[in-house]
Amino acid sequence: MPYPYIPSPNYDDRPEGVTVNCVVLHATVEPTVQGTINIFLDPAKRVSAHFIVGKEGQVIQMVPVEKRAWHAGPSELDGKPAVNDYSVGIEMVNRNDGVDPYPEVQMQAVAGIIRFVRSRYVIPDERIVSHATVARPAGRKTDPRNFDLDRLRRLARIP
Repeated sequence: MPYPYIPSPNYDDRPEGVTVNCVVLHATVEPTVQGTINIFLDPAKRVSAHFIVGKEGQVIQMVPVEKRAWHAGPSELDGKPAVNDYSVGIEMVNRNDGVDPYPEVQMQAVAGIIRFVRSRYVIPDERIVSHATVARPAGRKTDPRNFDLDRLRRLARIP
């Protein structure tokens, strides 16, 4: 694994025959990397993501990309439910209040993760999505608020 790894107990196998084909972006609401790690280490919380990206660009991987992290909850993308089955989840440390910024170093780190995932799986730009886009019922989640998804998609392209 190219990133520091702290294994979360909150994951399982992807369904047989399912291939990763999207990335879901989240805002932690929790203000620190360590606080987010602690949440993902708690089996009672039953939540995780593949990666956490801090404000200073630090990246922690908590679930192997080949496994299913528990980040999207009830969800659907392009008419297909259970987005956790075929996605990689990236949590960005951010209060998700629409004001807390996403620093450039954090944006670059997220783009780097997506390029890494794209080196292994086919993920079109339009399948790099927000949690708000896939959460069901619609409106259940708002994250990541005020995030420049179009810019991230450009940065995450493999030359």
